[in-house]
Amino acid sequence: MSDISFNEQFFAAQFGDLSLTTVFQPIFSIPHRKPVGYEGLVRAHDVSGRQVSPLQVFQRPQSSREHLELDRICRLLHARNFADQQDSDNWLFLNLNSQSLVTERPDAGFMNSLMSETGLTSRRIVIEILESAIDDRVYLKQLIKHFRDMGCLIAIDDFGAGHSNFDRIWELQPDLVKLDRSLVKEAAESLKVERILTGIISLIHEAGSLVIVEGVETEKEAMVAISSHADMVQGFYFARPNTHIPCGQGCAEKIDKLLDQQQNIRSQYNRKLQQHFDDFRQRYDAEIRFFEENKIFDQCGAEVFEDERVVRCYLLDEKGYQVGKSLYSPRYTAKLDLRFAPLLAGDSANWSHRHYHYRAIQSPGTTQISRPYLSVAGSHMCITVSHAMNIEGKMMVFCCDLDWPDEDLTPE
Repeated sequence: MSDISFNEQFFAAQFGDLSLTTVFQPIFSIPHRKPVGYEGLVRAHDVSGRQVSPLQVFQRPQSSREHLELDRICRLLHARNFADQQDSDNWLFLNLNSQSLVTERPDAGFMNSLMSETGLTSRRIVIEILESAIDDRVYLKQLIKHFRDMGCLIAIDDFGAGHSNFDRIWELQPDLVKLDRSLVKEAAESLKVERILTGIISLIHEAGSLVIVEGVETEKEAMVAISSHADMVQGFYFARPNTHIPCGQGCAEKIDKLLDQQQNIRSQYNRKLQQHFDDFRQRYDAEIRFFEENKIFDQCGAEVFEDERVVRCYLLDEKGYQVGKSLYSPRYTAKLDLRFAPLLAGDSANWSHRHYHYRAIQSPGTTQISRPYLSVAGSHMCITVSHAMNIEGKMMVFCCDLDWPDEDLTPE
C-alpha cells in the first residue's frame, strides 16, 4: 500500500513533490435534513507550502500507470482520514480515475486491502464513476459488477454534462446518480429548464436510482433541487469541504427553511392557478348552462371567447373521443402557429389519457382545473377547465383551454 503518514491532525501522503491531504464535503438527504455521506476530495501543497489546485494535481502524472498510482493514493488517503473520524454509519464517496482503470485493468486486490487496512465496510463506500470517460461498455459493466459484488454502492458522476445518455442509466443501473452542476444552475435561471430538470430526475427515479444534485451554491439553486424532487444535495450553499467531518449543526434548520419556502411557493402557485380560473368562472359557468339547455355545441363559445386568454373549446364523450371540431377563439386564431397545422384539427382525437378528462368523468357536475401543461394542439402552455354533464343520456365533457404564461410563477 502507499506510504501515508499521520501528522497529529490527519493523514497525509506524498506524490512527487506534492503533499496531499483530504477534505470532506457533506451530502445531505433533504427529507432526513442531515448529512448521509461525505465525498473525499484531495488538497495539495508544493514544497513551498503553496496550494496546488486538484486540476493541476491530476495533470501531473505522465502515464496511465502514474494516473492509477495517484488515484489509489487518493482513495486510500480519503479512506484513512474518514475511518479516523467519529462516524460509524454514513457513506464515504470515492472517485475513480476511470481512464486509468480502462488502460491498466487493475485487479481487485487494492480495494480489499483498503477496507482491511482502514476497517471500513464495503456498505459504507460509494464508488463514483465518470461513465462518459469509459467508452468500453463491456468493461464498464464488469467494473460496476466487481464493486457491486464487493458490497459497494455505485454512483454515476456528473450526469448531464457533455454527452451523458439515459441509455447508460438503464444499462448500468447505478444506485445513485449525481447530476452535474450545470443543470441546477440553468434551472435556477429558467422555469422551462426547471421543468426539464424535474423530468430528468423523474426518469432517473423510474430507472431505480436515487438522485444527488451537486454544485448547489445559492438559495435559489437549493430551492430548485427541492422542487425538482432530488433526494440529496451537495454544494457550497450547504457546506464547504473541511478536513474534519462537520456535524451538520444548523443544516436541519436551513433545510427546514427551504422546505417552508417551497411550501409557500406551492401555495402561491395554487392561488395563481385558482385566480387564473376565478376570473374566468362566471363566463365558463354561463357557457355550461347554455350547452345544457340548448345541447348544441357549435353555438357555444361566445361567452368564454370574450376572455382573451381562451384558446379553444371542445367536447369529449365518456370514452374521451372528441365530438366534432374544436371551436377556436377569434382572438386566438390570429395567433395560431400554422407550422403545427397537423395537430390543430382535434375531431376524432381521443383525450381519455388526459387528466382533465378522467377527473371530470370521475366527478360529474364538478368543474376541474388542470395543472399547466404543454398542449399538443398548438404546442403552447395552457390549463384546461373541464366539466362532465349528462346530455340526453350520454356523459359529455365540456373542455376549455386557457393560455398559460410560461414564466408566470416567479414569486412576487
